Formats: sequence, C-alpha cells, structure tokens
Amino acid sequence: MAEQFFQGISEIPKHCKLKKFSPVYLLMGEDSFSLNEAAETLEQAITPLLSSEFDKQIYFGSSSSLNEVIDFAQSFPFGDGKKFILVKEFEKMKEGKQSTQLERYVKNPPEFSILVLLFNGTIKTSEKGFVKVLAERGYIFEAKLMKEASIVTWIMQFSALHKKKIAAVDAEFLLSRVGENRELLEMQLEKIISSLGEKNEITFKDIEANVAATKEYTIFNLQDAISAQKKEEAVKIALQLLEKEGIILLLAMLNKYFTSLMQITEMLEQKLPEQMIARTVSTHPYYLKNFIAARKYFTDAKLAEISRVLFESDIAVKSTSADHKTILLILLQTIFS
Repeated sequence: MAEQFFQGISEIPKHCKLKKFSPVYLLMGEDSFSLNEAAETLEQAITPLLSSEFDKQIYFGSSSSLNEVIDFAQSFPFGDGKKFILVKEFEKMKEGKQSTQLERYVKNPPEFSILVLLFNGTIKTSEKGFVKVLAERGYIFEAKLMKEASIVTWIMQFSALHKKKIAAVDAEFLLSRVGENRELLEMQLEKIISSLGEKNEITFKDIEANVAATKEYTIFNLQDAISAQKKEEAVKIALQLLEKEGIILLLAMLNKYFTSLMQITEMLEQKLPEQMIARTVSTHPYYLKNFIAARKYFTDAKLAEISRVLFESDIAVKSTSADHKTILLILLQTIFS
C-alpha cells in the first residue's frame, strides 16, 4: 500500500475553535508532547458540550479492551449532549480480531460520541485494517517531531506567553542542555520563570543557574573536549555520539566545527563583534572562548590535514564497508596527534 499522508496535529485547535468535531480522532506520531496537548485541547473544548460527567470516560490501552470502549461510545448519553471518550496508550491495546469491530464503528459512528485514540508512535497502513477507513474519512492527525529550529521558536513563544523574553541564542543553549523533550523543556522553563521574580528576560546565566544538563553528550561536549585537548574524554563522547547520531551526522558536525576554526583567526583580525563571530561558527557567545582556545592548538597545516582525513572518512563511509568505529578512531588520532 502506498504511503499515506495525514493531517497535521496543528489542525486540532481549528476544530475546537469552530466547534466542528470529527466523530473519531486518531492522534498519532513521535511527538508525545503535541499528542497530549491536542488530546487535552479536545477534552477542554468538548467537556462543556456534555450533559453529565458520566458521559466522559478515559481508558488506557494497557488495561482496557476495544470492546468496552466501543460499547461505551455506542450507548446513549445521559442527556441531550455529547459523549467524550479518550483512549490513551492506544498502541498498547490488544485488539486481535476486534480491529474489524473498530472498522465497523468508524464507518458508522454515533452522532453523539467523540472518540479520541492516542497512539504514541507511527502506525503503518499495512499493519492495521481500520487505518484505511480512518484515513479516507480524514480522522488521522499526525504529530511529527519538531526540528531544532522549530523547538527554539517554541521556547521563545512559551516564554512570551509567560511575559518573559529569551534570545534565540539562549533558547538554543537551553535546548543543548535539556534536549528535545518538550515536557522536560516546559518544566525547566517554568522553574526558570518562577526564579526570575520581577525580571522579564531569561538570560544565559539564569539557564546555567537553574538547569542541570539532562541531555546526553552533544557535539558541544565533544568540541569542548577537543578545545581542551582531552583525548580520552573526546573518544568517550565521540563513541557515544556515534551510537546515538550515526557516523554521517557526526562527520558533518566535526567538519563544520573545524571549518569554523579556520574562520576564527580572520574574523578576530577583522575585530568583528563576538556576537557576530559566535553566530557565524554556530555557538553561544559564552563558548566562543573555547573556539578561540582550540584555534591555538591547530595550525593551518594541521587543520588542512584534518579536513583531508574528514573528506576521506566521508568517502570511506559512503563507498566501502569499513567499520565506522575504526574510521572515527583514526580521525580522532589525526586530530590529537
């Protein structure tokens, strides 16, 4: 079956604003924050339409059956209002032959019920018989993981909603410490905001003072180890990044780092503002000193040698079956020799 393209999760608030609800929603995707947010938005919008609190039911796929969910959805409400049914952890529900029952329900849902299925992860059309019917009726909404730039924007917007400002460069620093999990980011932002008092701006120092690094090793940690000439630490970090990010992305990030080191000297001689230099080499101004320190360890000839080995490593990865760990260790040996 050809790949299906589903509506974005951002459509959910529009349904709520217009009060035009689908009888069934399958909310799925890798972005659990957006999934939970969408489900909560639907619940808040639909609850006023219920005549009784008994017309709302929340199930968990790990402890409920599809049969009992559909039985509740098909039974009449206590009054003239709607019924709201939310199934969390739908991916954990053991359906078996009951999937045909869900397919029948989707084809002819009662007008008084709104059934929301929360599926953490992606679902393939070839795996679930009822997905085709849901897709045909436009009942599937996908929450894709946000890219880094979008998360930075989200951090800035979240801060603005709480009447606080945060510069993009500081939002990037927060992201580098916490990671892409927006539940964790939201918790950390709330903690920072509560510590600000009358201050209306979140700064680098506020983040550093309030947020312990929860993200695993990042390219920034590897850069710091290289700039401090800590070979053993650099190897440890690089091997973890290799397992987490893969060799191609790691080589690309290292290439960008050493290309930036090549540019540092000329920009310093031009006496450009540190903010501009930091932006050019894609780092926080606070960490610019690490780039400057690292540049002292690498002559132009050494940087040219590293660039050559980076290029050869990239070719080896893409055109041979050479072990990626071996390629990385040879590169690191070149960097520290």
